Amino acid sequence: MRGDRLLTFFFLLVQIGARAQPSFCFSMAEDRQALRPLQRSVALVQQYKERIPYHGMVGSFLTPEKELPLQGGPLFRDSTKHWIGYSPVVGVAESHVLMISGSDTMRIDLPEDMKPLIDRAWRRGDRDTPEVIRFRKGRFSVEELVADPWSIKAANQLAKELIAEDDAAYKKELADLEEYFRNLPPPVPPSGPYVPPPPMTEEDLAAYWAQQPALQEVRIVDLRADTVELSITGRIMLTGDCASSMPLLGMEMQTDTGWVERFPFDLTQMDCGMPWGDWTDHNLVLPLRYWVRVSTRIGENEMAPGMYRLLFQGGNMQRVTTTPFRIE
Repeated sequence: MRGDRLLTFFFLLVQIGARAQPSFCFSMAEDRQALRPLQRSVALVQQYKERIPYHGMVGSFLTPEKELPLQGGPLFRDSTKHWIGYSPVVGVAESHVLMISGSDTMRIDLPEDMKPLIDRAWRRGDRDTPEVIRFRKGRFSVEELVADPWSIKAANQLAKELIAEDDAAYKKELADLEEYFRNLPPPVPPSGPYVPPPPMTEEDLAAYWAQQPALQEVRIVDLRADTVELSITGRIMLTGDCASSMPLLGMEMQTDTGWVERFPFDLTQMDCGMPWGDWTDHNLVLPLRYWVRVSTRIGENEMAPGMYRLLFQGGNMQRVTTTPFRIE
């Protein structure tokens, strides 16, 4: 068996073999010499008080009496055995269980310190095994009931049967697991070590960007004073600001020597928003004097009258300029 399968199998064995610590529980039997589960219909109710210590003081007080119906469950996986187990609340005060069947009532008083009863369960096995109590009308303490030689013998017998059933189920589950792992297909052979791709060259980067969609058109729709309205179609690179669709842009001014940067084109993008947008006839309005004032340093934020044009960048990293326009 491969190491990884063996490790998985080991953890499954640990899970299967893990058992809870024994606790106090009991099962009801007929009041006869032969060991037989109680056949008549019976209702079980536990009545008890809780002991609450005084904060910072010696002593305690008891809460009002509480009542809890006890719902039993089958002891054995084999449902034909008809043994029912009950688990009362432990560690409480003035606790007793009422078992009512027709006009007959049996009361069992439980001690506040349940450790001796739990120790008895430990001696029978490392799992829950019930005390066996014969149904009799009257009032009894649980200590006298479980100390009866008949009850000791019956509890040991049920414990032996429960342990045998658990062991048989455990062996079957182990066999099923062995069969499951035995029938698994052969493991896939390990792949070779990861070989990272070679770093992209300048030519590779140029070829990659050349394949990206271009910015097709940036058209001036309207110009009023210093506010320009644009219609943009194609892939345009954005600033990447959170919840923003502001494109990367620059602005040039025409001088005697040609076009010079009035507002430099900055390729810096944030990683909070989208890096680009695919637009069709997208409307964008820019109040240029305000935009320059908030985007530049003090002393560099005045727009002199003259001819200007705006620059944008497409997905293929090619820049597109608007037609020139005049700002008075």
